[in-house]
Amino acid sequence: MSIFSDLQSAAARDAIRLHTPGHKGSLHELDMTELVDGSFPSDSIERAQANAAALYGARHCTFLACGSSQGVKAAVYYAAKNGIVGANSHRSVFDGFTLSGKKCVSVGGRTDIMPITAADIERALTPDIGVAVVTSPTYYGFCADLAAIRKLCDERGLLLIADGAHGAHFGSSPLLPESPSRYADICNLSAHKTLDALTQSAFMLDNLNDADGKRLGAAAELMGTTSPSYLLYSSVERGVTELFASDGKYAALYECVSALRREFPFLKNDDFTRLVLDCAAVGIPSKRLCAELCRRGVFAELADERYIVFIVTAADSPLSLEKFGRVLGSSISKLGVK
Repeated sequence: MSIFSDLQSAAARDAIRLHTPGHKGSLHELDMTELVDGSFPSDSIERAQANAAALYGARHCTFLACGSSQGVKAAVYYAAKNGIVGANSHRSVFDGFTLSGKKCVSVGGRTDIMPITAADIERALTPDIGVAVVTSPTYYGFCADLAAIRKLCDERGLLLIADGAHGAHFGSSPLLPESPSRYADICNLSAHKTLDALTQSAFMLDNLNDADGKRLGAAAELMGTTSPSYLLYSSVERGVTELFASDGKYAALYECVSALRREFPFLKNDDFTRLVLDCAAVGIPSKRLCAELCRRGVFAELADERYIVFIVTAADSPLSLEKFGRVLGSSISKLGVK
């Protein structure tokens, strides 16, 4: 059984829907929430969360319907301690400290593409610091040395929170880095960023004791909606389940991506699926090249002042990546770079 199959069973009943949502199934028959009348198994979500935690090797898992931002804010709010964060952290990290009434010390630069280090944290430590928030991987596919940071946190009594939003696929293949959840006390992952999951679906893993895990779950409820989409929850479950059965897909993509990396100046980062093109190396303004790619039907994740970021997932195919390479090459040629 799964959340998805339980939703299908509920939707298949010849029933009059006198509950939310107001479209009564006309927009999507599986769009349901808060079914407390016995039409949906009460333990369906709990079972799915427990299975996800087991797959990642964590103690607890909480599904999120408001993106990993919900989990990041919940984690910082739960910690309720002053902290050290990377200056290039997502805004949800800073929002969490605002909501908790605590302060944070930023290290590094706002435009850094690399994560903070154990040395960065140690240099910024003061007696009133109780938590370190580390982004790993960064938007550009670079991973923090979480083993070293974990060791420092254990020595200094710090809670370690990992914003792993862009690394939900980690840990599923030997071709990919370990999941940040292996080291962090609390780790947030965006299912919709790199898994086969709907936009806004995410989940939070923790390695806390059961009592503290419940407190963290309560913080997640506080930061989220009181009407979570069961369809989004089923999307998280499906994305995680398929991820750990998709090693062959990543292996099939690896050679294609490696060929692209040999042909174009992509950064040598830690995540082979995160292609970051250094536009300075090809002599074309990133925004100009991105616009040309868009005109030709290739849509990037991000174009900043120097780099263009492309995200490859198990949903891509060798054929689509080969076509991407041809379009990228012809676009660069058209814009006049030898």
